[in-house]
Amino acid sequence: MAAAETLQNPQAPLVSIKGVSKTFGGIEALDDISLDLCAEDVIGLVGDNGAGKSTLIKILSGALEATLGEIELDGRAVTLAPPAEAQRLGVETVYQDLSLISAFTAAENVFLGRELSLGRGPYVFRLMRRRAMTDATAQGLEDLHIEIPGLRTRSVERMSGGQRQLVAIARAAFWGGRVLLLDEPTAALGVRESREVLELIKRLSVRGLTILMVTHNLEHLWQVCNRVVVMRRGRKVADFKSSDTTMEEVVGYITGAKEPSPSRAFAQAGAAQ
Repeated sequence: MAAAETLQNPQAPLVSIKGVSKTFGGIEALDDISLDLCAEDVIGLVGDNGAGKSTLIKILSGALEATLGEIELDGRAVTLAPPAEAQRLGVETVYQDLSLISAFTAAENVFLGRELSLGRGPYVFRLMRRRAMTDATAQGLEDLHIEIPGLRTRSVERMSGGQRQLVAIARAAFWGGRVLLLDEPTAALGVRESREVLELIKRLSVRGLTILMVTHNLEHLWQVCNRVVVMRRGRKVADFKSSDTTMEEVVGYITGAKEPSPSRAFAQAGAAQ
């Protein structure tokens, strides 16, 4: 098997994926994936359907366990499954379906499963501190420069697609995550709403979050990502500093027109563009 092109980065990685493979019966979804995620990286993860992107995201989120390989966080081997453990370790995920409850407000969604309450015992017997949750959400959104009209009374089902996406990403950032996994964050959004989401991703990177973003929109890669990782048929075939490659080259690796080659070496990723 040809070696994937690899970005050589001397900076100690926050997350290190080492030789991760995943099989489902006789189907090999991931084949020996190794990838480092460094502090403040914004990595665009791209590839055709079936390339293994979603499987890798699910392993990092704790929704799936790798068949082989290990994942290190701060240089220590960790187990990310189940998702609650990944969250405890600072890995937050925003899937394409957003996992928002439509009838709830933004605050109720931000605190979903982490509600502030009075008293002890099962949640069903407690009084929810709704004002405290709403005030905390409003402050958190303000800190991220996110404006949601009618925040205190408006349900998510009455928000635009872009506003729902902003709420979902803000929820992930609100809980102090160190690594943010985004699955197609601009899918089905218009130009203005996509711009708002991309600007939020930039702000979160500046705040120190490490972001791995799955996207099919290659134009968005060069707007927010400092690295581009290409997957094909379950393998990592390229890992570029985004300023050192082009859309045409990335498309070549996605389609298989370009073969993985060990001959190119890449400089440290550096700060996001």
